[in-house]
Amino acid sequence: MEEQTIELIGPGDTTLTVRRIRLTLDQPTRDGDQVIEWLTNRPARAATAAVVAKLYQGRWTVEALFHRLTMVLGCEVDTRGYPPAALFGFCVALAASNAYATIRAAVRGEHGHETAETLSDFYVAAELERTVEGMNVAVPDEAWEPIPGWTAEEMGAWLRSIMRQARLERYEKAKRGPKKPKPRRTRFAAKKHVATSRLISGEQT
Repeated sequence: MEEQTIELIGPGDTTLTVRRIRLTLDQPTRDGDQVIEWLTNRPARAATAAVVAKLYQGRWTVEALFHRLTMVLGCEVDTRGYPPAALFGFCVALAASNAYATIRAAVRGEHGHETAETLSDFYVAAELERTVEGMNVAVPDEAWEPIPGWTAEEMGAWLRSIMRQARLERYEKAKRGPKKPKPRRTRFAAKKHVATSRLISGEQT
């Protein structure tokens, strides 16, 4: 793990001193990244490089959750409505997220953590959306009535029995190709940093 102090130039030539922390991974990420970098304005006495890396690791899990709520579970309603309606929609998405987390836990319990990580949130949600209406027609209401009275152990055993028969290869994430190398800078190649405000003002004049 390495770090260095850099200065960011903002509007009016204002500067902000930050720390750039670079972490070289033993194994590349799913996207093929070998190095991860962070910027922080926290001084070293307040947060060491290791502390900053650990905090961002926790932040990624929160951002992944909100990404799932927004892109898969539709927590943001497109149509205009009253604020309580938007809050209700968000709460429904949170409840659906808890239910989905339970499904992933059943997959981990039956097939292991690595298999659960290969599942695509989008494909699983699309499958549920397609089949729920058919299940409402094919499965009578009486079949669902005992479920609210089940214990956590009974629910877990039922979910794991379903996961034993699931064809998980249908819901695997799409494989991403290798990243293209970053193109070399042609404008302002001799400068390490160019303020965006200067670029905009130069184009306008």
